[in-house]
Amino acid sequence: MPIDVTERPERRRFREFVRASGLRMTAERMALFEAIYVQHGHIDAAEILRAMRAAGSKISRATVYRNLDLLVECGLVRKQRLGGRHVYEHVHAGQRHDHLVCRRCGRVAEFVSPGIEALQREICRAHGFEPNDHNLQIQSLCLECSAAANHGA
Repeated sequence: MPIDVTERPERRRFREFVRASGLRMTAERMALFEAIYVQHGHIDAAEILRAMRAAGSKISRATVYRNLDLLVECGLVRKQRLGGRHVYEHVHAGQRHDHLVCRRCGRVAEFVSPGIEALQREICRAHGFEPNDHNLQIQSLCLECSAAANHGA
């Protein structure tokens, strides 16, 4: 069941961004926005397309990709490569997290570390930079895959 996102500040920001870009706010654009904002994880474009079509949308693959790029450009969605595929997740203002990715099974775990944030600020300050974004992805084996690899060795 779709979540009502009518009052979200993100929705208003997207509308304003689309208009400022000289584009029209179409039903497909808003449906894609809603499809992204009801997700609570990382989802690739094909999964978004399948979910939207399963919900009755006739949106095209090209429209999904074009508008995902628009959402990324607007700063409402982050695109990154996790576990060998490009995925999207909506951005939560003020909430940063990093990722652990299993090289074998592709499992992704999110984590927050105030220590990493502090270290990043310290490193930036030492080199004359002002931090505004970062992307940390630790690739390893999850415990299950590590145990399976050790068992088979």
